[in-house]
Parts: sequence; structure tokens; C-alpha cells
Amino acid sequence: MLRTDMRKYYGTVVGMDGRGESIAMKSNYCEIDPDNVDEFGVPVLRFNYKWSNHEVNQAKHMQDTFEEIIHGMGGIPLGDKPAKEQDWGLLKPGQIIHEVGTTRMGNDPKSSVTNKFCQLHDADNVFVVDAGPFTSQADKNCTWTIMALAMRTSEFIVEQYKKKNIL
Repeated sequence: MLRTDMRKYYGTVVGMDGRGESIAMKSNYCEIDPDNVDEFGVPVLRFNYKWSNHEVNQAKHMQDTFEEIIHGMGGIPLGDKPAKEQDWGLLKPGQIIHEVGTTRMGNDPKSSVTNKFCQLHDADNVFVVDAGPFTSQADKNCTWTIMALAMRTSEFIVEQYKKKNIL
């Protein structure tokens, strides 16, 4: 029996994972935690973040699509499909993907932290060259975008330094 099943099923299992974009919302933000500090006594960030109906519905659509693909291939799903009570399989925000943001890029200092060159609106000689200025990120591997923005930002810094606009 085991030998028959091994011959029948060996190499026939597929796995699927889905990732989707989290929508930027004002209700999701980070702030300095007034009650907690790190090992050096420096206040740490506190994140306020919840999935919206957009992300939950997106996860349900992914699960339904996975099931449809498996059935379309003549397969049988192994295990149970995540339930609505489990947000269709969503994990805690930030648990499995590269979250970005917290220093939003934009033209308006009232609604953003940096300008298009990742320069703080409030401090001309401070630049944020990581994934902080992103307003959105569909999944992971944001490294190429970080590198492209870092290159553009460094060229801007050199240009501004030569013009004596920043020190």
C-alpha cells in the first residue's frame, strides 16, 4: 500500500502562497512609545496597524483562486482553507513581508515627511534613504527600488552641495 501510494503521489504536491498590497491609510502609523525604551534607554517605535477590508477581501480572493487552480488541475486541496475568522490566512502585519513607509514621501509637508528626493521637509540636511518614504509596497524585494531612490537622492545631494544649498 505505501509503495503504491508513493508511486502514485510522489512529486505531485504543489504549494501556493499569495501576497498583496496593503493600502496606505492614515489610521496605520507609528509613533514614539512613551512607555518603552530599548537596552540603551532610547524610546522605541510603537506601531498602530490593522488590516482593512481591502486586505482581508484580497486574502479571501487569493484563497478562492488557489482552490480553483487546484481543482482545475484535478487536484485535491490538502488541509483546510483558512476561515473568515482567521482573516483568510493573513498573519500579523509585518510578520512575513517587508513593510515599508513611516516616513512618507510627498509634496505636502502636512501629509508627508520627505520630498521626492527623500529629503526631510523640516531639515534640509537629513535624507531618508531606505524603504521609509514608500507610500505603498505590493509584496517584497523592495531593494531595487531602494537602490534606485538612493542613487537619485545621492545625485541630488551632490548637486545641492555643489550649489551650497546644503551643508
